[in-house]
Amino acid sequence: MKMIKKENGFTLLEVMMVVAMSGVVLAAFLSLYHMLVRAETSQDGAIAMNQSGRMALTTMEREIRMAGCDPDQTAGASIITADTHLLLFSLDYDDGASNGPDGDCCDANEIIRYALDNDADNNGINDNISSGVQCNLERATGTGCDTTGTLCPAGGGCSPLNLALNIDALNFVYLDANGAQLATPVADPDDIRMIEVTIIARSGELVRGLLPPQPDRTRYLNLQGNTVLVPQNDRFRRLALSTSIKVRNAAM
Repeated sequence: MKMIKKENGFTLLEVMMVVAMSGVVLAAFLSLYHMLVRAETSQDGAIAMNQSGRMALTTMEREIRMAGCDPDQTAGASIITADTHLLLFSLDYDDGASNGPDGDCCDANEIIRYALDNDADNNGINDNISSGVQCNLERATGTGCDTTGTLCPAGGGCSPLNLALNIDALNFVYLDANGAQLATPVADPDDIRMIEVTIIARSGELVRGLLPPQPDRTRYLNLQGNTVLVPQNDRFRRLALSTSIKVRNAAM
């Protein structure tokens, strides 16, 4: 009698179970992959936040140190407005032709203003911080000034540029010759001998990663220990950067 070899195979149920299990494994792998990509994006955002904030602070430090520079003592260069949320100053260092002072502060980059571009209430904080709307640190400069050293007066040009993106807070503190803090707005800018600048930079993206992110419960302070920004309890990363700048050209 001829023996018939039994062929082994998979039943439809077994095939369906294998397909289902493969789908679960693939879904888990894709989920992990997306989390890794989001974590990397968040890390890149944190690096960009750090670099952008530090570059902005370096630029401010270099220019503010020159506030009131008036080699010929004829330009009337000075700190014009010194408030908690805004700093406006002039200097005479480059007429654009001879690369030297020319007795006025009417050339490009000789009147400079630092402020946030989304701070209508003038408190140095992003007006729409709770909704995550972007706010930037703005550097504005003008040409064609009048005798008061006004930034961008009639007949003059104005070129506001974003010095740093995603800045949630900007804070200025002014100290006199004795190291005492001056009330703002400073009544007599000639009293200023030191300017402390604090910026609170924010990541452009919400924090994402393998683990559930912790809300930002940090209270951000300036160098005087005063609160610049209260805890926002959101999922953005923030970084506080501060520096002290000696005003070299202060009136004596």
